[in-house]
Amino acid sequence: MPRTKIVVPELPARLVFRSRLSAELDRAKDSAVTLVQAPAGFGKTLLLAEWIRRGHSADTAWVSLDSDDNDDRRFWSAVLAALAACPGVRVDNLLRELTLATRPSVDPGFLAEIVDVLDDLPSPVRLVLDDLHELTAREPLQGLETLIRFQPAGLRLVLLTRFGPPLGLTRLRLSGQLLEIPADRLKFTMEEADALLGAASAGLPAGQIRQLVRHTEGWAAALRLVAQALDETDAPERFLADSAGIDRAVAGYLADEVLSGIPAATRDFLRAISGCEEVSASLAAVVSGRADAGEMLCRLEQETTLVVSTGSGRRWYRVHPLLRSHLYTELQRQASGRAATLHCRAADWLAASHRPSQAIAHACLAGDRERVGALLRHNALPLILSGDHVVLRRAVAVLGDESTVGGPWPGLISALLHLESGERAAALADLARAEALSPGEETPELKSLRQFVRSYLAQFADGIDDMVRITERPGSTAGNVPAVDALAKLHQGIALLVAGKRVRAREQTHAALAIARDNGYEYLSAQCLTILGRIAATEGDFQLMSDLATSVDALIAGGLPARTAGMAARLLLAYDAFLRAEPAECLHQTARAGGLFDTGVPVPSQSLSLLMRTLRGAARFDTGDRAAGLRQMREARLNAVDGHFAPADVALAVVLEHRAATLLGWTGVTSAVVRWAKEVIPASGEVLLIRARGHLALHRHGPARTVLKPLLDGSVGPVLPWSTVEAWLIETEIALRESQASQAHRALRTALSLAAPMNAMYPVVYASPEVIALLTRQMGKLGAVDEFASRVLAVRSSIDTSPAPVSLTERERGVLRLLPTQRSFAEIAQDLTLSPNTVKTHVRAIYTKLGVGTRRDALAVAVDRGLLEDTQRQMPMSQDRVP
Repeated sequence: MPRTKIVVPELPARLVFRSRLSAELDRAKDSAVTLVQAPAGFGKTLLLAEWIRRGHSADTAWVSLDSDDNDDRRFWSAVLAALAACPGVRVDNLLRELTLATRPSVDPGFLAEIVDVLDDLPSPVRLVLDDLHELTAREPLQGLETLIRFQPAGLRLVLLTRFGPPLGLTRLRLSGQLLEIPADRLKFTMEEADALLGAASAGLPAGQIRQLVRHTEGWAAALRLVAQALDETDAPERFLADSAGIDRAVAGYLADEVLSGIPAATRDFLRAISGCEEVSASLAAVVSGRADAGEMLCRLEQETTLVVSTGSGRRWYRVHPLLRSHLYTELQRQASGRAATLHCRAADWLAASHRPSQAIAHACLAGDRERVGALLRHNALPLILSGDHVVLRRAVAVLGDESTVGGPWPGLISALLHLESGERAAALADLARAEALSPGEETPELKSLRQFVRSYLAQFADGIDDMVRITERPGSTAGNVPAVDALAKLHQGIALLVAGKRVRAREQTHAALAIARDNGYEYLSAQCLTILGRIAATEGDFQLMSDLATSVDALIAGGLPARTAGMAARLLLAYDAFLRAEPAECLHQTARAGGLFDTGVPVPSQSLSLLMRTLRGAARFDTGDRAAGLRQMREARLNAVDGHFAPADVALAVVLEHRAATLLGWTGVTSAVVRWAKEVIPASGEVLLIRARGHLALHRHGPARTVLKPLLDGSVGPVLPWSTVEAWLIETEIALRESQASQAHRALRTALSLAAPMNAMYPVVYASPEVIALLTRQMGKLGAVDEFASRVLAVRSSIDTSPAPVSLTERERGVLRLLPTQRSFAEIAQDLTLSPNTVKTHVRAIYTKLGVGTRRDALAVAVDRGLLEDTQRQMPMSQDRVP
């Protein structure tokens, strides 16, 4: 007996300690049998060898089986030699004196003797039988089953095998005496793969390692071969990014170790189904032409685990991706025409089985443009609404831009896909191409898709009037076509929302959402949820707004290709964070929203751009980057002057930019904001709010109250639900300045009672210091809003609510505003009706506060700190030091 057959194998230099599996083996010490079953290369042998060498050598006997062990005497010779060599078996033990029978496994005397000897051992020994699948002869298997059946007290069996052994293990499984470690648990985790790759993976992003684990499905042999390839390459990142390179690295192992022992007929069957990611028995029969395909799949799963059943009822089967890739390469190399034929068979079966996405994918792989066009005509609309855009993109690419196959469908699909990528010009070209191919009589599906694309284009260009015109007559619905019905209701919901009819808009959108959910239309669901989120925002239900936006965000994070809806949802989340007075979170969400589109690609609509830039600028302002934040809000407004926007977006931009400009004293900006508001939302409460705020900044309390009164008494309504909160806070501030204590208390309570149900903390958190001082004094006396007020103060204490870092008097601000005009100090004094010496005193104070010594430097610092508007800066010719 060769010594190497009965010793624990040596361990390789690059080995990963897998503590989770080691713990499982530790728990197996009292199990009669431990079964480790997995295909070649899953690390069964190394796992046991490493575990034994870590502290279990004294009580372990090891036998590495091969095909020669089907000779019964050779098998038992190996077993006895391994047990005799085990340190846990004493030198004088009778096990060493057993005489081997002529046919040991069918000799009752020999079997009884070995069972008795093992039963009498003072402490159990572990017998590891590696590569048990090599044992196929009846007699050695019968002898092994005898040991299992009688379970001698001194023996623990560990069986390592590629496929299920023909042994009676059911009784042990039911009695809890069998510990099983299947292939799924032997798969490497990301952390284990990272440790295995070792130095070769140094500096590689976690995402690439995660992708490698997904591609190999944690297969140990593949990961080891990849690690070796990484050692030999100068560009590890490029190697890992190339799945074909990984496949080549393991191809030899697959051919030599996995496929070499499979019968030719079985290998041809696996090759035939390799073009399918998953197959059922019926699909496999159609593709391979074998009536016994179901039996073969079942047998392959049970005997080799090369095929694994999945899904509900486990009626679908899949081959390991690396093995499938290798087999598919063989198929294409042998006969590329055969591969196309098999794909066509699969496409037809899948189409008949109502699996259009997979059917189109196979038709594309076959390169059959007629099949692709026919499948698109019948299935494009539900696939679009489901979010299966990857396969649609592939289909459009197969047909080509100049193709007339499929009629107008490919052009409309391409237009929608280009819009989702932010490419309006390409979408317009696609739409023109599609309309040139439109038939005289359109089906309801085709008409709905064309209308959807045109509506989407109108949203892209912020053509609200066009959207209303397109959607106000969505056409008759088709009760037996859910996709058409759902789109019609979505169009009606959009039109009603734009028209300000929120209740009916919500009803239609909910109806569309119900159809979408019933039919698995996730893309359409995202559109509906986004609209419902916008409705909730206009009604002040910000919790619902956040919940709906979070649902859409989860769909996008899961891979749903709905970028525009995803951007809108993330901006709603940014708006929610802003109202909770969390500017850092607001910045994070606006960055996530912008990240959905590639750098250099314009934001899908000016309305979304206005909202994103406004929120980002306001959040920057509130995190202390005041001048830059206000500049960003101003830029958002200037870029929006020619657009037609939703009133809520304009109102938000107006209120936030005006507040920031007032705090920094940028009077030119405040005037421009007021003019824009009067033009775009003239009859809104927000116009009154910003006008009152302007009067308040100039201490004109009477005019401020007069302007604000219609908003406070409800005769003029706001666009933003929380604008009324800010109006009552301004009233509180005026009452405090006028020493009207009881009015101030009532106004503050009213503001809090309006803000608390909406959880609109922002206007209260950033209220004036006088209002916050009153709020602090009133704590504990506010009744139902005490808890909300407490949270406001807690948030305020955790963020920067300090005024502008340089505090200038009103007179100093007036002098500072005239410094860029290049007037002399005497001319400035004349303009302000002051003496030249007084102007010089103010200039000297400005220079001191800014830490500068010249007029030029003062202007530069003032602009940088937001004390001057960029438009006021004109560099003077002289330095103008103050004597």
